[in-house]
Amino acid sequence: MDTAPAEHRKNHGFPTDQPMEALKKDHEFVKKLFDRYLNTKDMNVKKEAGPQILLSLEMHMALEETVFYPRVHDLDPSLVDHSEEEHHQAKQLMQQIKAMNADDPQCDQMFRQLSDAILLHVGTEERDLFPKVQSSNLDLNALGLEMSAFEANMVASQAQQSARSDMRR
Repeated sequence: MDTAPAEHRKNHGFPTDQPMEALKKDHEFVKKLFDRYLNTKDMNVKKEAGPQILLSLEMHMALEETVFYPRVHDLDPSLVDHSEEEHHQAKQLMQQIKAMNADDPQCDQMFRQLSDAILLHVGTEERDLFPKVQSSNLDLNALGLEMSAFEANMVASQAQQSARSDMRR
């Protein structure tokens, strides 16, 4: 399975003319990671998938909060505000998970709770927000280009951090 959050799109690139498709692909990727984590007893799989879930969600949330939400906020302010509140709640769960040992039996419960929250959030975005964006007069190509540039910078920054971490070992 891909190890970097944006790697699941690498062969097709960021669909700048359809930015919601990129977000949906992120959603599908995280669903697969949750499925992998929650449907195994193998601790090695959990120790690999768990951090991938957290990193993927952090990067996806940063993309939405920094670029996507501000640009679509006026289309439905209460819906976007609600989405940002859901991100806040998910981040709190993620911080609790990061503070836990992967072997802690409560860790699985916390990942299940996070999965439930994320699936609810994804459903709301895909059912309610994305169609409003799609049918708006927003320049989706400009939005997609902005999102693509932000993601590329984020991935490059993440790669630099990983390289520095590897050098310290």
